[in-house]
Amino acid sequence: MGIGDGSVLGATKILDHGPDSDRWTLVLVAEGYRAAEIEKFATDAQSFVGTLLGTAPFDRLQAALNVYRLDVASTDSGADDPTACCGTGSVAATYFDASFCNSGARRLLVVDTATVMSTVGANVPAWNMIMVLVNSKVYGGSGGAVAVFSMAAGAAEIGLHEMGHTAFGLADEYEYYLECGRDVGRDRHPTVEPDFPNVTIDSNRATIKWRDLVLAGTPMPTTSNTDCSICDPQSNPRAPDTVGAYEGANYYHCGVFRPQFDCRMRTVDRCSPRPFCAVCRRRITETLTPLLPSKTIVKELKEIKEFKEIKLEKIEIKEVFKEIKLEKLEVEVSNPALGNPMPDAGTQSGDLVDIGQRLDRLEDTVARIAHFIEREQRPDSSRGALQNEPPRE
Repeated sequence: MGIGDGSVLGATKILDHGPDSDRWTLVLVAEGYRAAEIEKFATDAQSFVGTLLGTAPFDRLQAALNVYRLDVASTDSGADDPTACCGTGSVAATYFDASFCNSGARRLLVVDTATVMSTVGANVPAWNMIMVLVNSKVYGGSGGAVAVFSMAAGAAEIGLHEMGHTAFGLADEYEYYLECGRDVGRDRHPTVEPDFPNVTIDSNRATIKWRDLVLAGTPMPTTSNTDCSICDPQSNPRAPDTVGAYEGANYYHCGVFRPQFDCRMRTVDRCSPRPFCAVCRRRITETLTPLLPSKTIVKELKEIKEFKEIKLEKIEIKEVFKEIKLEKLEVEVSNPALGNPMPDAGTQSGDLVDIGQRLDRLEDTVARIAHFIEREQRPDSSRGALQNEPPRE
């Protein structure tokens, strides 16, 4: 089964914010849609884009995005669903060989990644990320060199979660692999720092990856699992948006921490969608901001106020971008998503931070953005970024 089980019908640009070479270009690919179901794929793709553009922080970064729909017809609908994972046993002749039941988990849905990437490359050469939409009602997905998600209930939420893996290098923040109570060998995380921005084995306030987002009054660690043989059953003891160090993440019960109690990278819930946590939002923002039109970058720096409780007066800073000619930029210093400062450990919410210290940090932020403005220096953070990583759910 494979490319003999269907045909490529062509690509359609469904969101256009400029040349693909200057934007972050997403390609949505049909898998397991028969020729008679391509209109359904068009609807499914448009529905996902609508959800994406309504989700923070994409809602204010959408000018950086282009989106294509790549219509691919398959002989059969759906995907393989092996009985080894209690599936139906159905076998579908599809273009990219989609199949559930990988690594012993029915929900781990994968495709022939090499064929997907070569097909997209032939039709949308300037792609940055690929997402494969699989026409099946069985719940499943994966993130790797390409993201994959099924059209189960809450499909868009599955897609956003998998996008977190593929495009932004985010880890799963849940504390099990198969499920709580079934896993073996998941009691304690290895004593090696995970190479992901949103999980860590370090709960020290002074050295944790996201220390600039942790307020002085937040205990560290923020939660601890008292029984490492199980998933921690305790409820959230803090306000939902509190950033700290919550034990249990990256498929382990203990010895590893996530930034907030809950996040879209921990829980996929179609009825009550979880937002991306502050650390995940920052990673997404840092990736997409350099690909905004120049005027929009300035607007972002001036208007984003994710942490409104920090009362800081305006400061003025002079800087020259290599491609954006600015003589003066006024920035409201209230946005940790762009690297702007938060209070030091001893500063209470509402207190002013030392102006000189804030200015130094803001200059660092502007310098980073100026660095990324030059096209030859832009990081290609999603194209094949995880090619050597196994699929993540």
